Order: sequence, then C-alpha cells, then structure tokens
Amino acid sequence: MRILHILDHSVPLHSGYTFRTLEILKQQRALGWHTMHLTSAKQGIDNRTLSPDERPIAASEHIDGWHFFRTDASKRWWAKFPALRQYGVIDGLTTRLYQLAKMSSPDILHAHSPALNAIAALRVGRALSIPVVYEIRAFWEDAASDHGSSREGGLRYRLTRALESYALHRVDAVTTICEGLRTDISARGIPADKITVIPNAVDINNFSMEPPPDQELAHTLVHTLRLAGHP
Repeated sequence: MRILHILDHSVPLHSGYTFRTLEILKQQRALGWHTMHLTSAKQGIDNRTLSPDERPIAASEHIDGWHFFRTDASKRWWAKFPALRQYGVIDGLTTRLYQLAKMSSPDILHAHSPALNAIAALRVGRALSIPVVYEIRAFWEDAASDHGSSREGGLRYRLTRALESYALHRVDAVTTICEGLRTDISARGIPADKITVIPNAVDINNFSMEPPPDQELAHTLVHTLRLAGHP
C-alpha cells in the first residue's frame, strides 16, 4: 500500500496537527505501508510571519528521519492578491501533487485538513484515477471564527463551509477525530458508512509514570536525619 499524504504543515513546526500526523505515519509504517508526505505552501519553514509568496521553501526536507516534499507558492500573478491567495495555495499544491503522484504512483491520496488540500487532492485524484481520503481535524470555517479571522455566519464563513461540503461530497472516504465532527459531517448529507472516527490518542509508553528520584533531596533528608540522631 502506497499512501501520499497532503498536509497543511509538518515538523519542524510543533502543533497538535504535526504530532497527530507523525503518529498516523508511524502506525501506517508499522503496518508495512509506504508513506510519502507533501506540505502546502503554508508550511513556512524559515519565517512563519512571512506571507506564502515571500517564504523560501526547499523542494524537500529530511526531518527527524522523515522525508517531506514541500510546495512553493503559486507564481501566477493573481495569487498575490489577498482575496485569491487561498486559491493560489490550491493551484500550487495541485501542480506539485500531480508531479509527485505521477512519479510515485500512490494507491491512495490522503488529504488532511483544511479543505484546500482536499480540493487539490480531488483534482489530481480525478486526473490520475486515484481514490481520495479526506481527514478532518476541525472545520476550517469554525477554526477561522475561533481565531477571529472571520465572523461566524459571514460571507467568508459561508464560502469556506461550502468548500468543505463540496470536498466531503466528492472524496471517496472521510475520517475525523470525534463523534461531534462525525455528526456535523452526517448533517451535510454524507452517508454514515463513508465516515470513520479515528480519535486522538496518547501512547503512554512514551511517558514515564513516575519521576526519577531526586538524589539531591534524598541526600539532604539523610543528612537531616543523621543530625537529628537517627541512624
């Protein structure tokens, strides 16, 4: 099984998004599947404060043993306009994804939130007859509302929601992180058998349940007891 993942961003950026991505990749590799990884122009390795068309992006990177392909910002003249910048992300990602898919012949395109990635994956999937799985970790319109970059119920909110619904109705399968999002997806007319919940989780083996002994404190306590006359 060869899976090409389409991501908003990845390590070395740290977020819940990147941590979940790594755990998914680890589990798929443990199953013997081959994974490839492509990030959109929103990655922003060198300076997260720069706009996508200003960030220097390498063609690919090796980070902590993982190989990530990168996408440069769209060079089309209209992509520099703020109102069209998100479409520029889709445009550039579609071109880069098509190149990688032609080169690697994946069995599945696994697009991760937001919908920009799903739209690019759908374009390439249709062109090359590759099925698309869309993983939703949060709805883009709700995330923008929470961050204050758009108003709930406003024009941008409604357009973004329509884009998410468009992708959901056209991908081959949908995964999401919780039952609440499953309910919202179902309410948009997506068949229940098309949706799978894969919740966030923590591998407790990665954590020590007990802190290591404090040798300095132990030495201090022993010294105090001896001063008090205890053997």
